[in-house]
Amino acid sequence: MNPRVARLLISGVVFCMAVGVPALNGVPLAVAAAETQHSGCSALQEHVDKTLSPLVIITEAPVPGPKKLRQPATAEQATCADRLREAGKKALEKKRVVEGVVRYLAAVKIAPAEAETAYQELANALDRAAYVQPALAAYFKAWKVIDAEYYRPDAKLDGNAVLVLAEIRDSIVRLGGQIPVPVSEVGRAVIASSTRHLREQYFNADPLLLPTTPEPTPPPPSTTTPP
Repeated sequence: MNPRVARLLISGVVFCMAVGVPALNGVPLAVAAAETQHSGCSALQEHVDKTLSPLVIITEAPVPGPKKLRQPATAEQATCADRLREAGKKALEKKRVVEGVVRYLAAVKIAPAEAETAYQELANALDRAAYVQPALAAYFKAWKVIDAEYYRPDAKLDGNAVLVLAEIRDSIVRLGGQIPVPVSEVGRAVIASSTRHLREQYFNADPLLLPTTPEPTPPPPSTTTPP
């Protein structure tokens, strides 16, 4: 080997050892690896087909089954779902509707137990932005999630769920939709009463107890003087 070439090769090796491996595409390897590890939520990077219809995406999205709805999310799943909902919220604020819907539905898929939160947030965001039909579809999904969650023999009549479902019912009616047919006791309680009556019935009650009829007030003691 030419002595000059050998000296150049040795100098190059020594230089690399001293300053480290050069960055690829301008991004240091350590930084790229750290970013990949930090993300931990590959759904954030999924491609979004902007030609899709937000209404169709929401309508065709499946509602998680009762077992998945009752299975708590892991810490990693919950964190990923939070990040997806935040990304969806920001996308909707920037009028990127398809992207926002896709991110929210990805959050439902990652953490089914938090589907109620995701669908309610999505419906409210679409409603505020006046996307009426997609908002209606999201409200329907939120209703179905709560109705499915309480469709079991051991389900208690949860006052919080009743009031949330009543608000969803009112939003559906306000946007011109038809109230879904309920399958749970919570849903049937909402269908049977106005929101005002439900608030009066449940507002100050223990949310996991059925409202009870107050005990009758005993008659006041007689003031008649005995003969």
